[in-house]
Amino acid sequence: MKKILFSLLLSASYVGYSQTCAVDVTGLDAYISPDTWGIMPDTTDNLPPAQIGVQYDTFLSFKLPLYANELDPTLPAIQLATLQLINVTGLPAGISFTSSASTTDSIFCNTADCKWNGGAYGCLRIIGTPTVSGTFPLIITLEGKTIGGPLAQTGTGDINGYRIVINTTSLDEQSKTQLKVEQNFPNPFSKITNINYSVKTNALVNFTVMNLLGKTVYSKEYAAREGQNTIEYNAEELSKGIYFYSLEINGKKTTKRMVVTK
Repeated sequence: MKKILFSLLLSASYVGYSQTCAVDVTGLDAYISPDTWGIMPDTTDNLPPAQIGVQYDTFLSFKLPLYANELDPTLPAIQLATLQLINVTGLPAGISFTSSASTTDSIFCNTADCKWNGGAYGCLRIIGTPTVSGTFPLIITLEGKTIGGPLAQTGTGDINGYRIVINTTSLDEQSKTQLKVEQNFPNPFSKITNINYSVKTNALVNFTVMNLLGKTVYSKEYAAREGQNTIEYNAEELSKGIYFYSLEINGKKTTKRMVVTK
């Protein structure tokens, strides 16, 4: 059973001011399509960066597997009854987790005691003000239980690969030393999304959108001014799916992923 829980699913995005969070089911399904469960974002996209002394506010959302063999084909098709968050280790000072029942921690779930049914959608929110800088790999531990009444099996497993990077300088200071491209917002989106980026000096920036096969579906050159700039991208002509966008300036390219819903 422990093997079943090694790879669960998380997504990061900003939310409002309540302690609870809400899952964008349409966006999540589009992101993991055609899989029946998956991660938004995966460990390549990972969690958004933080800044020391500034409140960090992000949420993780997921769609859980329903059967054990969906995660590992060598396992029988035993239905999962519940999965519960029981620990998060590796958090930086200023962001805490004691237990899923705590109401004073930095992590809050959309269900009581951070417990979900197999195959369910869910989310958890991280709120805190980091007091140290650095890169903090996280280990998220869940406990799962199969159906079967007195014959049910229980086990725990770790989710690895997610991290929080905490910077010592502000985004404005970082933008003076390099090309900085932020994640498009909103994401996922159906038509219009905005991409903020910063450059050191006035320059021409090449903006490119590619599909999963690497084919360019949109390309345009922009005259960027020193400091922060914004590209408003209209994806009305694109089909539903996952795309990559890149910005290139003076040979330096940054690529990120976006999800188009219809």
